[in-house]
Amino acid sequence: MSNYPPIIVSASQRDTADWDNGRLAQVRVSFQYCDAIYRAGGLPLVVGSWTGQGPDFIEGRGFAQSGPRLTGPLMDRAGAMMDLAAGLMLTGGGDVMLRDEDGSDVIREMDRDRDFWEAALLSAALDRGRPILGICRGLQLMNVFLGGDLWDDIPSEFPRPLVHQQRTPRSETSHPVVLAGDSRLAAICGRTELMVNSGHHQAARNVARGLAATGRSPDGVVEVLEYPGYPWAVAVQWHPEALAAHDAQAKALFSAFVRACR
Repeated sequence: MSNYPPIIVSASQRDTADWDNGRLAQVRVSFQYCDAIYRAGGLPLVVGSWTGQGPDFIEGRGFAQSGPRLTGPLMDRAGAMMDLAAGLMLTGGGDVMLRDEDGSDVIREMDRDRDFWEAALLSAALDRGRPILGICRGLQLMNVFLGGDLWDDIPSEFPRPLVHQQRTPRSETSHPVVLAGDSRLAAICGRTELMVNSGHHQAARNVARGLAATGRSPDGVVEVLEYPGYPWAVAVQWHPEALAAHDAQAKALFSAFVRACR
């Protein structure tokens, strides 16, 4: 593999105004994700979501209800994509959908195509032993795909939570995370407590079998998931890409990920 390993960076889809006042779908992702990968020595490959199956593909149901079997029609393309890449980064974004679209008024910015396409990419990455880094929504998608579930809305469901949607800039930190001393992330960062930024209202609730919750905020919210026994898989609930230009621990995380991909 090249000294500059190609890494798939998942993206969302947003509609913008076209020149005729119509709507134009665009693949979008914060450049901070790409910048963090570039700085660490990797080559980010931004990939948009696609199912190609039309509106009946999942019959209006959320990923967790519909089941992983529905990634089947996507696996040829997802596998071909992962054959080209050395690693996978699942980025932040809208909520992972667990129920019918009208099942909860706290779920927002759902993207069913993205849920299923990222699940297919994750499955292909796992099959090939590729390094995986999940960020915010990426942590939640990994947990759901592997059989866990989520707190749909921390402020209304979680007992006595901290503020997990900070109002200060994302380049600033807002609360600590305590890491297990034997965790991969503690070894990467060289410490067991980090200060992180926070911009989420969903979180891992019941952790999927096979994953380990190796970091939590002081209120008990899961902030880090790792996959013991797998070559390299770390997911964090905060946004290290927004810190990587100036924060040593965030830099260390992306450097470790790119080294694993290399």
